[in-house]
Amino acid sequence: MPNRKAVVESLRQDVIGPQHHYSFGEITTMPVDPYEAITDAMAAILERIAVAVDWKRLLVEASWRHIELHPDHKEERLQYQSEAANVCGECLAEALLQENVGAPDWKRERDAEMRHQAVDWAAVVAQVLQHRRGAIEHQYRTPHRAR
Repeated sequence: MPNRKAVVESLRQDVIGPQHHYSFGEITTMPVDPYEAITDAMAAILERIAVAVDWKRLLVEASWRHIELHPDHKEERLQYQSEAANVCGECLAEALLQENVGAPDWKRERDAEMRHQAVDWAAVVAQVLQHRRGAIEHQYRTPHRAR
């Protein structure tokens, strides 16, 4: 899936920086095993996010935003749940990033405040990883679908 790959590659580059590949895909600037391990770790982060998101709520909030800010869709106001497939990517992203609880006033708060873009999250994780305790069960770890 292109979105999965894009997220994993973006997170991986945040951790290890850009790496050089030969034209046939072999990594040349670091050992392959750690490169693959960090790729797997970034995929694990994405999987945790996918399980943690309340997708139904996200679609509802994105639909509300889409209806409020895209006037050509006002007729969908009463059908927002069934019309969620028509929500644009911008509205989905903004609904996911919205920090306020409850139904946001999308006219007043059109865009989520992006305060964390400059944070070098990988460096922060590396710095505080020493405080990690033994394995604990994460509340979002439980699979949301039968396997």
